[in-house]
Amino acid sequence: MSTLPLPRTEHKGPQEVPGEVEIVVFEPNDPEDPLQWSSRKKRCTVALTSVYAFCAVFGSAVYAPGEEQIREKFSVNATVSSTGLTMYVLGFGIAPLICGPFSELSGRKLPYHISWVLLVATSACSAFIENIVVILLFRFFTGCAAACALNTGPGVMADLYADDMHAMGLATTMFAFCALSGPCFATLFGFFIAAHTNDGLWVLRVQLFFAIGVWPLVFLFQETYSPTILEKRAKRLRQAGRNTWAAHELHHKSIAQVLKGHVVRPFTMIIYEPIVQGAAIWITVTYGILYFFFEAYPVVFIQQHGIPFQFCGLLFLSISLGMVVSVASFGYLVRLSERVRVPLVEPKAEILPMEETHLKVVIIACLCLPVSLFWFAWTSGPETHWMAPALAGIPFGYANTAIFFSFTAYTSRTYSLYASSAAAANTFFRSVVASIFPIIAHSVIDALGTKWGVTVFAFISLGMIPIPFIFVRFGPALRARSRHAREAREMIARMHKTDDDEDKRSTVLPVEVVIADKDIVEVPRT
Repeated sequence: MSTLPLPRTEHKGPQEVPGEVEIVVFEPNDPEDPLQWSSRKKRCTVALTSVYAFCAVFGSAVYAPGEEQIREKFSVNATVSSTGLTMYVLGFGIAPLICGPFSELSGRKLPYHISWVLLVATSACSAFIENIVVILLFRFFTGCAAACALNTGPGVMADLYADDMHAMGLATTMFAFCALSGPCFATLFGFFIAAHTNDGLWVLRVQLFFAIGVWPLVFLFQETYSPTILEKRAKRLRQAGRNTWAAHELHHKSIAQVLKGHVVRPFTMIIYEPIVQGAAIWITVTYGILYFFFEAYPVVFIQQHGIPFQFCGLLFLSISLGMVVSVASFGYLVRLSERVRVPLVEPKAEILPMEETHLKVVIIACLCLPVSLFWFAWTSGPETHWMAPALAGIPFGYANTAIFFSFTAYTSRTYSLYASSAAAANTFFRSVVASIFPIIAHSVIDALGTKWGVTVFAFISLGMIPIPFIFVRFGPALRARSRHAREAREMIARMHKTDDDEDKRSTVLPVEVVIADKDIVEVPRT
């Protein structure tokens, strides 16, 4: 007989009733366990979350082509009109601090439903109220609502594929492609819409109609968060008269403890977790440059190369093409990473864990980013044919997507159940910093020109290249020392029945919960 101390509690719960308590866990081949869902069901779930993310980010960049009309309509300068893009991206960063932890308290499904109602409502306000202050304010609220789809996605991937690194990588690749290509396709539509309408608000109305069209798909999403599924199963059994509880329900906490454990967690992860920090730095830079390009591309191609306004959006397709190349080559590069060693980085006498083995894919992308930026910068002038800077978008799109999904998959696998908190930390840092890029874009280009303005970011990306090499070399040690990663692994172990359990087909594990000296101890029954 062994004992497991549980924390004290001030709330009513099963631990306040001494006696036998049955702990609900997943059975082998349990149809409700997301890890054991069929491949088809998992792929459908990944497809749904990817569509949600695509729609969420579509609304950010579709605004950019209408900025000139908004300047004329409301008599504001370029900085004010660019703020509409900034406010949306800023909302991406603020909201995950709430919806990320909320998804780890209530599950993944409820945040999707709540956020989509808010997304439609706030989009309607910004699309039909003709006041620049209201538009900018509700652009922020719309970004907050859209952030849930971006932030919850990595958590869903971890729920489905925590035990399959290769499948998680493929799923994260699809999600990342939709999350990053959405703005590129949005500009394609946005420039055509802005060219054929006289009101800049029409680009916002298209976003509203898109969100309404996707709304029915939200109701097809099924819960993937294991603690929530087990909690509902235990509740059904209690209604049938059995004293059953999910393992995490025995650890009731005060409101202060909940806030500390869930709301504060993204901040503690960005401060104390080197893996989250390194991933956030790389994703932030690539994400920020993408939004910088939404302001820079019209300058380079319309002003400097004379491309017609309505066709400017087509030039973003080169970035999308690079993203497609990244997705298509991912499987091959993953298999290649399992056979090829990185000289002077991988320990010779040790077998590299699968997490770091697959992370080697990102090294190519990290090298492609500065190359693409130098390429774009020094071919952006009018003396060079417009196809040269346009083609630079291909390696940029490849790097952007590969960096996003490689680091996202790495953090999701590392923190599993806490993947949403890791994503919230990453999204907060990424979006707050990236939201500045559209505002500074015109100032940077006016002061330095397109050549040196983009070159600055190329040198910054060069300085960050050591980060993936450090992760490949020291990643196992960093993961082993991570408190959040260890807690997540322990929670997963408690929720799944193993071959060492006494009854291999039981849906519950009986234990005795005893109160002694105001502490709670959980005693497995023998």
